[in-house]
Amino acid sequence: MANLKDIAERTGLSINTVSRALRGHGYVSVEAQQKVHKAAAELGYTPNRAARSLRSKRNFEIAVLVFIGRDENAKCDSLNMDKIIGIKSFLGSHGYEMNLHFIFSASNYSSSCKHEMKAVFLSRPSGVIIIGNSAQQLGMAASCEANSLPVVLISYSNLPNFDCVFIDREQGVYDAVDYLYRQGRRQIVFVGSDQCRGRVTGYRKGIAFHGLNEYLIPVSNYSKDGLEKIFDHGIATARLITETLPETDAIQAYSDYLAAGLAAGFAEQGKQIPRDIAIVGFDDRELAAFVTPQLTTLAQPNAKAGQLAAELMLRRINNKNHGIEAVKVPMSLVIRKST
Repeated sequence: MANLKDIAERTGLSINTVSRALRGHGYVSVEAQQKVHKAAAELGYTPNRAARSLRSKRNFEIAVLVFIGRDENAKCDSLNMDKIIGIKSFLGSHGYEMNLHFIFSASNYSSSCKHEMKAVFLSRPSGVIIIGNSAQQLGMAASCEANSLPVVLISYSNLPNFDCVFIDREQGVYDAVDYLYRQGRRQIVFVGSDQCRGRVTGYRKGIAFHGLNEYLIPVSNYSKDGLEKIFDHGIATARLITETLPETDAIQAYSDYLAAGLAAGFAEQGKQIPRDIAIVGFDDRELAAFVTPQLTTLAQPNAKAGQLAAELMLRRINNKNHGIEAVKVPMSLVIRKST
């Protein structure tokens, strides 16, 4: 089994430098860090966390809280799985382990949530990463801080009171509207949940910048519907748009599932995509590349967000006195045949 001496010999660095790079503590140049982590991966180096814990009196585990519905058919969303993979990858390369806690979603920080947090605290993690920023999740984050435990949230927006990483959905939708305008589209409609303020704000800013008229069509109870219902909402909304906004030439949809339903609905109405109407989805789910036509969509860099959350967590652990950080992650527009 490879050890610090093996990595030092492979990189030409001192054992102390290798140790600092792997611990993420103390100054090491970026170039040296890259050399060390590359050599560690090539040599199959695995840190002995038990020995490290005894030496430093610290637990090298990070608790990650993932939230799921109570329905028997509830699943861990693939976007959250990408975040988990990003967290796992970064922590593993820096000598930490991830300890997953699946928690039932709730409307607020209830007594059952407090019970869940007791179980988290009993595992004595070095820190906690929380995926989400609902009232329940903010309550859990506050509980971590009350117990002097570092906490980072992967949130939907900038949080003033907690370290967080958030995907810039507002800028993403703004960029999509700008792209559609440059494609010659002049009646761009947003279809989706009006609860997603970042996306709606980005749409409104893009529309206002180009001097266009604003058209928002909310889809009610969106988050409570199954995927088939969301698809059906898209078909029904396409009929509504054809009847009430016949000059519409572009759609920004709340999600790829909704965009796929809209595309099917417009096809039923005799519209050709993208000749008559361009459609942009959101999330870059797998189906975006397999529906007809393939969906142009906004990709969420979820694995990157997970990686950055883990990186921010280790900074918080090693420097408890630094100010609150908010790390913004840009989205990217994936252009396919629907535009």
